[in-house]
Amino acid sequence: MHLGSADILMEPDGSYLCIVPSRRTGTGSGTGKVFLPFEDDRLSLILSKAFLLAADTAITDESILAQIRRGI
Repeated sequence: MHLGSADILMEPDGSYLCIVPSRRTGTGSGTGKVFLPFEDDRLSLILSKAFLLAADTAITDESILAQIRRGI
């Protein structure tokens, strides 16, 4: 993951992994989710992608899984 752009390049061929944030429907109140306000949105994007990929066995989004499988 490139910390300047938050882009993710997969090994071994350097292909780009496209992960876009889902639309928020609120501030998380009552949903059990925590909203962390950072001055720079890039930091929250980097952290969310890092946590998503750290738990890669729990990914259910087919578009992300197809990209990962293609890179294997």
